[in-house]
Amino acid sequence: MPVAFGVLTTESIEQAIERAGTKAGNKGAEAALTALEMINVLKAIKA
Repeated sequence: MPVAFGVLTTESIEQAIERAGTKAGNKGAEAALTALEMINVLKAIKA
């Protein structure tokens, strides 16, 4: 089972908010999509 560990390392609350969904993108969503892609890769390898 794939596990994604998406931790934001930031220097300020403003930077954290930016990385959580504004112009820098949503890093949590990126981690979730990575886990889903890992599932697809594992399925392809087993096939």
